Amino acid sequence: MTGGHRSQLDSLIDSIRSHPSADFYRVRWEKAKTFEELPTISRKDFLDVPLSQRRYKDARSFVKIVHDKDRMFLSEWSFEDIGHEPWGTSATRPLVYLADPHEAIEKSMWCYENNIVPLIGEPDPDIAMFTASKYRINALITDTVSLPKLLPFLEKQERPLSSITVLGDSFDAPALASFARFAGRSRLVLRLPETGAFAESPLGPVSFVALPDCIVSEEDGAVVITKTAQLVTPIIRYRTNLPAGSVHSRDGEAV
Repeated sequence: MTGGHRSQLDSLIDSIRSHPSADFYRVRWEKAKTFEELPTISRKDFLDVPLSQRRYKDARSFVKIVHDKDRMFLSEWSFEDIGHEPWGTSATRPLVYLADPHEAIEKSMWCYENNIVPLIGEPDPDIAMFTASKYRINALITDTVSLPKLLPFLEKQERPLSSITVLGDSFDAPALASFARFAGRSRLVLRLPETGAFAESPLGPVSFVALPDCIVSEEDGAVVITKTAQLVTPIIRYRTNLPAGSVHSRDGEAV
């Protein structure tokens, strides 16, 4: 962890401890003092605690439903924080084509926050490809389920898109490798709906590296992530389902 990260974390943890109403972390941290002593949290904690107890700042925001098997919970992101997430690359006419409509709206908000006007793809792939052709898209923000549905459209393009960003919590890299030829830059972004993005990799060869505002560590064989940004619900020592060794820290060390 860099000195800059340590300073940001200390300030963030102090603000969380002293928050006048939200006690999501305070209850779980109890008497732990240092960052390293803090217990991990997981999606189960988000499922068990209402959003009202997880809100650490007020801002213009977007609230979405996150589904987990037979349960669901709410996740809130401020427009400003959405704009700071690395959901795409600079492009004038991106297509946002995602299986989850809440995620599609959020990623479209990223575009608007960055002064980009996106095309939001219809669920029907034929309609999505027709409108993408009419809009003359030059970039794509998608997921592992939706990308293969656009193959007929991508194969017809006379020139590659400027970028393809594929979002997911896991990837079948060999199955996706052939799509790299359809864009000047192709990348995979590891993300969870409640944490946002935390690591990225080129489409090939695949090697995930933590994003600049993320700290990755390992506990009990799983990747644990912390984001230094002051989010509506901060992400402090969040335990993922990713196996240890699947994400590298910014200094190149696998965790």
